[in-house]
Amino acid sequence: MIFTPLLAVVIVFCSLYFFMLLYFFVGWLRLKTPKFERDKSASNLPFVSVVIPTRNESENIKACLESIFKQTYTQHLFEVVMVDDYSTDPTLELAKEFKQNNLLVLDLMQYLGNQGEYVPNKKKALALGIKNAKGDLIITTDGDCTMSENWLSSMVSYYQQNAFKLLTGPVLMKPAYFPLQVFQQIDVMNLIGITGATIRHNFPIMCNGANLMYAKQTFHDVEGFKGNNDIPTGDDIFLMQKIHQRYPNSIGFVKNYEACVFTKPEKGIGRFISQRTRWISKSTGFNDFKITATLYFAYSFNLLIIVALCFAFPLSEFSWLPLAILVGTKLVVDFLFNIPVSVFFRKWYMLILLPITEVFYIIYVLLIGPLSLTGRYRWKDRLVK
Repeated sequence: MIFTPLLAVVIVFCSLYFFMLLYFFVGWLRLKTPKFERDKSASNLPFVSVVIPTRNESENIKACLESIFKQTYTQHLFEVVMVDDYSTDPTLELAKEFKQNNLLVLDLMQYLGNQGEYVPNKKKALALGIKNAKGDLIITTDGDCTMSENWLSSMVSYYQQNAFKLLTGPVLMKPAYFPLQVFQQIDVMNLIGITGATIRHNFPIMCNGANLMYAKQTFHDVEGFKGNNDIPTGDDIFLMQKIHQRYPNSIGFVKNYEACVFTKPEKGIGRFISQRTRWISKSTGFNDFKITATLYFAYSFNLLIIVALCFAFPLSEFSWLPLAILVGTKLVVDFLFNIPVSVFFRKWYMLILLPITEVFYIIYVLLIGPLSLTGRYRWKDRLVK
């Protein structure tokens, strides 16, 4: 066997990848699953404001609001503040049809005027919702999400039992019957697993605004979204980074299936690519080099697989070895990490499909990476540049 430069690089990258996934694996296992006991005494519970920024969610907003108003959490101790971001469909009208005393529906256009129609406004919608919220405790979600009836109770319970400044909870995409849906579900489960693991290690690199809780005062203490208002996305991660910087060891993850928020997968390749491009585009604004380095390493590892594939042909003695080491390492290590994550989400059977989704994942990463750097994508009938 000839020890080539490519083989040397492969061994180094595989070693780093192994230790990175081991780091995630240990972090996820070290997360404690909180015991949830609903407090029947309303005097011990805080008033909570559920803030929902929405745009073009007419297909989902009814189910979203219904699931929130079915919460076991004491009804007079929470409100829903929905802020519509220039929807071009009946989202606003459908929300106003709900006859709930604890529902406040705001129209962002009344505050920004017509000039706000063509720019991303999610941070402005959130800020407006928080400003008008009566609760000392804020929890944010999205208009395409639904929740179990114990969602609020479990999130509040964990918040009260700990001294965290910001909590994020699990998010699961469903249904997952078709190949693209299955891929999205597995991908999001992985992201949530990494989210929980890195938070447990006090190295928070991700969170999800569809399930995020913090005190209203904490939001004001870090001056909300000031400093990254010009970045179209990242309302969740940038806020988490600011809170983590000001209050070290203050970020928590609720490893409780009762606290899970359910969202729908994107329909069609185009919308899926736009969504993922939007997610990754925020990385250009990260001020923590460790997070940026992690993202670039993950991209480089997948790129190295393609490089090794090219050098494997024409087949000769040991020309396939670098590729075999890379693919073998990725399959084994990813499989091990996915075991406890998929069990938590009650989707253990997804492990059978992991070898197939790994192929699509490599293509997806190599495609989304360059697209995200352009900062250009279409989302909710808006072109973001």
